[in-house]
Amino acid sequence: MNPQATNHPISWIRKFHLDGELDLSPSFQRNPVWSDAQASYLIDSILNELPVPEIFLRVHSDAKGDARVEVVDGQQRLRSIIRFFEGDLTLEGEDVTEAWVGRSWEQLSEPQRKAFFEFKLVVRELENVSNVEVRDMFRRLNANQSNLNDQELRHSQYEGRFIKLVEDLADSPWLVTHGIIPVQQAHRMLDVEYISELLVGLMAGPLDKKQGLEQFYVDYDDDFPDEDYWKRQYKLTLSLTDKVLDGDFKGWKSKTEFYSLFLACGRLVYDGHELEGEALERVQKRLAVFRENADRAKRKGNTQSFPRYVTDYAEAVSRASTDIGRRVQRIDTVEALLLGKRPTA
Repeated sequence: MNPQATNHPISWIRKFHLDGELDLSPSFQRNPVWSDAQASYLIDSILNELPVPEIFLRVHSDAKGDARVEVVDGQQRLRSIIRFFEGDLTLEGEDVTEAWVGRSWEQLSEPQRKAFFEFKLVVRELENVSNVEVRDMFRRLNANQSNLNDQELRHSQYEGRFIKLVEDLADSPWLVTHGIIPVQQAHRMLDVEYISELLVGLMAGPLDKKQGLEQFYVDYDDDFPDEDYWKRQYKLTLSLTDKVLDGDFKGWKSKTEFYSLFLACGRLVYDGHELEGEALERVQKRLAVFRENADRAKRKGNTQSFPRYVTDYAEAVSRASTDIGRRVQRIDTVEALLLGKRPTA
């Protein structure tokens, strides 16, 4: 496979886009994440007739001669270009040439618009290339670039049952809505990675840092026999965390602390332990008191005395929080509180 470089005007891309034949989001691509300033800088380069990085496309043609173009590498660039000529982007950012700052497509003259559509993009077209080869090329193009994180690379590599499940679970905005995952992190698929950790924690117990996470993507790529069961367990556990906090996640919004609460609740769900009525109210009160004490214990320079399990928990949150020993310690503490037992130090 040695795709030759071809020059295509932006108008060529526009035609495929308007005809609905440009696939900007094939399964291996990441979410669109460029900021307006990044997109503006690219448009600034085009308006100033400066070179932009080449784009890789896979072209499918059928027996009727109809073609469909799939973006292998260059999604962010093409989205930015389309946003601009569709009037969805006003140029901004400190890197944009002063003359173009604040300009939108509507504010360009006809000669400027014509020059924009005539601007030549360097395109490498892939023909007769399998999905496996395309995914491998995408990984190679991006593996050494800092703009792709581990989860975005997983998204480009796997397409089986495990990744499909965690990405489906991430379609729900629950973690973002409750402040566990910031919106910008979700744009970079870090919500998917975090859900992977939570799900693996239910299936096999907490990981030491993230070591071993990749293996679950490998092991359950072709087949995931208990997929429906673990999907149900995840959702039941999520519901229980909401219930025991009475919808108030203050103090539990860090990924470290939510991880502890979630997996402690997961143990109760696995054991079929239900919390209702007065028993639930007592749990809510215990967690509220514990939350207040743990937050005070974490404060720098704290001199107040707390039970040993509170100070141990605060320490396990503040230092080496992803070590498996610290994770187990925190989960054990929260589980004991849920069950009405005194946590062990």
